[in-house]
Amino acid sequence: MFDKIAVFYMTGTGNSFKVALWFAEIAKSLGLSVSLKQVTITKLETTTDMRTLCVFIFPTHGFTAPILILKQIFFLPKASGTSAVILPTRAGTRVKGFCFPGMEGTAGYLAALLLVLKGYKIRGVLGIDMPSNWTALHWGLSPENVEHIISRAESKVKSFAALILRGDTKFNGIISLMLGLMLAPISLMYLVLAQFVLAKLFFASDKCVGCGVCAQYCPKQAIKMTGQDKKRPYWRYSCDSCMACMNYCPHEAIEVSPLLAVFFYYITTVPFISYLISSWSGYYIGKSWIDLMQYITILITVYLVYLISHQFMRFPLVRTLFSKLTHTRYFRRYQAPGVPFAKPDK
Repeated sequence: MFDKIAVFYMTGTGNSFKVALWFAEIAKSLGLSVSLKQVTITKLETTTDMRTLCVFIFPTHGFTAPILILKQIFFLPKASGTSAVILPTRAGTRVKGFCFPGMEGTAGYLAALLLVLKGYKIRGVLGIDMPSNWTALHWGLSPENVEHIISRAESKVKSFAALILRGDTKFNGIISLMLGLMLAPISLMYLVLAQFVLAKLFFASDKCVGCGVCAQYCPKQAIKMTGQDKKRPYWRYSCDSCMACMNYCPHEAIEVSPLLAVFFYYITTVPFISYLISSWSGYYIGKSWIDLMQYITILITVYLVYLISHQFMRFPLVRTLFSKLTHTRYFRRYQAPGVPFAKPDK
């Protein structure tokens, strides 16, 4: 049915890459031509013919698809019936021998909808539980739990791949989609605000040697090295919180600051613009405009606070203080086992 399989994967710690490798393994065993392409900021190029199956694999962010994936699909060329499947990965966990599934929400079907509008024919959607890698919030899972979750995921992916490649269709995650629609306001908030604030919670601790590995391997080029004598990483707003920098830093120097999180919380909940507008007697601005101005004010404020804190990080005493007061200093890191940390294509 298919001659070529084009696999596009967005990955930070390697989870989506492993899923891509499993799907490719089944395709190759059937004698099909397979290409794998990491999704970065470079515009995707696809073959839009009837004999090609496009596979999109990406992590779930805020119960929906990441901005990078949505943007890349939006700018894909028009297709005419080209087949596609979507496999969003989600945060699976295991505690005391019990597995708890993650929830992809609207991630898979939102991407599917965009692809349909582009002229693609969707042949399957399937959420895949992979070890939760959000080490900004929790420690990495133990090797035993990681192995168990990945073993189950591998079997699921390969069964799905075999089914699709023999011409069948499969659509899972309807309940998750319904829950995702209910949580749509949270997903929207994540995409338009929380993602950008989360990007500013990262900092390089006193362990940082300025090697620049984090900047070199960031899929979105969201990290730049700044400074004269000893360069230090600086996170831009384009950061997708993919966790690559934190989990692959050779010195485990990338941390998340709860101090900045608390401060950002307070400054983002102050309705500064509303107070300012209310003081302009006789001048009316609609609520939507006030909300937009408030949003812009939040982004600018977070940017300035982060810029100032980054400058203060040049002082050893400040770095030590932030380093000692971060919870992530004591967290186990996570890397998908067996995945080489290769520099992504730009």
